Amino acid sequence: MRRKIIGGCVVAALAFGGIGVAQAADSVDWSALPDDEAALAQIDTQQERALRQAVRHCNDLHRSNHQANACVFTDVDRNMRQSSDAALRAYHFALPRSMRYSENRNTGLAVKQVLEKRQSAVN
Repeated sequence: MRRKIIGGCVVAALAFGGIGVAQAADSVDWSALPDDEAALAQIDTQQERALRQAVRHCNDLHRSNHQANACVFTDVDRNMRQSSDAALRAYHFALPRSMRYSENRNTGLAVKQVLEKRQSAVN
């Protein structure tokens, strides 16, 4: 019984430690984002391309907003965390969750919101 309790505590500690690492990777480096709308629109296209690739991989073609599909959002988030493109990674995690996993998002609105957040964070 005592071993089970200690083992459970160790597993819980490892699980919560892993959450902290994932949250650190999800933080936004605002200085990595360009302050130009055209450049952010190109990054938005790259992010949407990664989203569509995850949608095809997870076979979730019947809807346009995939924030409720764990396969899609974990696949996209993992790809973004592993991306060597700091601007793409920052843009992805700067997007509101309702837009981050939506194929039908308004690109202009998404870019505008990220640009406003960037300007307020940098200044």
